[in-house]
Amino acid sequence: MTQKNEYLAYKVLEKKYGDRGYDLIDYAIEKGEDVPVRNMCAKVHPALIERADNVCEILGISKRRFIESAVATAIHEAEDLLSEHFPGDQQ
Repeated sequence: MTQKNEYLAYKVLEKKYGDRGYDLIDYAIEKGEDVPVRNMCAKVHPALIERADNVCEILGISKRRFIESAVATAIHEAEDLLSEHFPGDQQ
């Protein structure tokens, strides 16, 4: 990918994801404000946590935002597969 294409891709992704309000949720949680969130806990391998922490630090995003995005993507993909393999079933 050329430098120009990388820059254009960056600007497109910044526009797509840059103003979705996730940072406002993180800010409200940090301030102790009442926001509609629930805790999601799971035991995972320590190496996975370290990798997630590293990626979040490099990207400059919160772990909450990263995990929420990953879970939302996984749910969407699973729902697509379910509807493909079990058409007509209620999800």
